[in-house]
Amino acid sequence: MKARRLICRDVRQIEVEEFELGAPPDDGILVQNEYTAVSVGTELYGWTHGSEPGREQSFPHETGYCNAGTVLEVGKDVKGVKPGDRVSGQGNHASHAIMTRLYHKVPEGVAPKTAVYLVMGAISLHGVRVAHIELGEVVAVLGLGIVGQLAATLSGLAGGMPVIGIDMDNFRLKKARDRGIDVCLNPGEVADLPAAVREHSIEDGANAVIESTGKPVVYPMAVKIACTAGRLVALGSPRGTVEMDFLTDVHLREVSLLGAIQPKTPDQDNIYYRWTKERERNLVLRLMAQGKLPVEDLITHTAKPEACQEIYTMLADDPREALGVVFEW
Repeated sequence: MKARRLICRDVRQIEVEEFELGAPPDDGILVQNEYTAVSVGTELYGWTHGSEPGREQSFPHETGYCNAGTVLEVGKDVKGVKPGDRVSGQGNHASHAIMTRLYHKVPEGVAPKTAVYLVMGAISLHGVRVAHIELGEVVAVLGLGIVGQLAATLSGLAGGMPVIGIDMDNFRLKKARDRGIDVCLNPGEVADLPAAVREHSIEDGANAVIESTGKPVVYPMAVKIACTAGRLVALGSPRGTVEMDFLTDVHLREVSLLGAIQPKTPDQDNIYYRWTKERERNLVLRLMAQGKLPVEDLITHTAKPEACQEIYTMLADDPREALGVVFEW
């Protein structure tokens, strides 16, 4: 069948192309996408640089990893999903997708525009798991894009008290405040950010700091707002290097630095760690269905795929008041 997809021809170049999509294999499903969502972090970096961090450039290539739609066909070996079911998963920007894994049935009551953020929700949840938040701990989330906003909400559900959202963009801070985040701080508007965090902390800083910007330049400040023996979680994939005073700010204060990259979530569980990819993503969908993890309020732009070049350029060069961006197929 003929389908459409977004394709990157070169650095900072993207367009819609028609391509031939075959029938699903015995273990696969054919999905007609309603929406796909743009990852303003990793995906946009790949568009502006020609590849994801640490990978070689290669053109042309597809992009995107968040889709939601309706099942049209299923392979003979597929169980639990039938034509007409709605699913979300890890699919590219395209009108249709053949999926053999990393898709999940969407519960009743979860709108497509919410379901399309399943994978980003799982990314945020993995960061919260790595942070090991306990009831009553102070949590600071640096960077309030989609992943940061969802991480802040999940931190509150996990017991963070208070949850502190930090961003240079007052538009994002207002979104976080409207979503019930306890404290919102703009580093450009406070004289001393670590001191401002301490004002809302029981100890000498936040017990857990979740860095979700992916900007290494943030780390020298991030370690300073963690309390002595606190945890700093690298949730946003750091792109580049930075110089910092490791002895003073990390070693002498015993701050733990923890990496959190969602693909490391295990496929199989064991008695010591139950949180597999499937279980985590099903949990995200349950939280969405129960209204505990809202998403649609974060969507600022809904665009047709033909506007992709304009949308990506805006996100790269002038993203004011842009947060969640979805393509409607």
